[in-house]
Amino acid sequence: MEKMVIKIKNMSFRYNKDFLFKDFNLEIVSNTFNCIIGKNASGKSTLAKLLGGILPYEGYINIDGYLLNKSNLPRIRRSMSVCFDNASSHFIGETVRDDLAFSLENLGYSKSEISSSIEIISKKFKLDGILEKGPSDLNDSEKEKVMIASSLIHNPKILLLDESIHKLNSSDRKLIFKLLEEYKKKSKLTIILITHNLEDTLFSDRIIVLDKGKVLLDDTKEKIYADDKLEKMGFKLPFIVKLSHNLMLYDLFDKVYFSDKEAIDKLWN
Repeated sequence: MEKMVIKIKNMSFRYNKDFLFKDFNLEIVSNTFNCIIGKNASGKSTLAKLLGGILPYEGYINIDGYLLNKSNLPRIRRSMSVCFDNASSHFIGETVRDDLAFSLENLGYSKSEISSSIEIISKKFKLDGILEKGPSDLNDSEKEKVMIASSLIHNPKILLLDESIHKLNSSDRKLIFKLLEEYKKKSKLTIILITHNLEDTLFSDRIIVLDKGKVLLDDTKEKIYADDKLEKMGFKLPFIVKLSHNLMLYDLFDKVYFSDKEAIDKLWN
């Protein structure tokens, strides 16, 4: 039976008197990779702030078995890490090492456990060479890597990324998606990625399209990309998806492919 780690029911939120969300419903299943996309003012970043406990709401939000409110927020933050779009604002420690240690210290880890955890995650995220650097000495890609590493070092059940990977360089982006898939498989991590870049959706299990606080589309990436509905809504399709659609017209492909390797293998075989 599928386990719901996030359940939003009849949730409403308004700026002044204008509702952005009205009786909004959404469920997130455990151990899945979910992408939330939408144009400007669709509500996707506001939704991240609501789930992060930053904004008040009306209705019902349950995260990992706890009603989202002030008294339960500390428990929820043990289960769910949230990364927003400004990596610099996430830095708490004076160095990368201090930043990685911060959440573990708050959770009562011993010095040896903290040291071991930092060593493990710094190797995974290739942070070994910058552990003693401060935030002002890091480039944007490094800052985003540190932010995500700091959010995962205590092994949360849920990771929410709100436009948190758009400054990664090409090699770091490949590494992050590889690691997210690894955490999903080995640690049963549930991932929610809010993004404006549809290339990111190629790594997801599910795509949720928001528009003015409403869910327009919600399905697997295979079903979402089976036709050109997103393109008709004004979104720029990922290159491999657009290529698949074009080659399907000539009966060279019988479905949409999501990786260059699979597409090339299909063409050559």
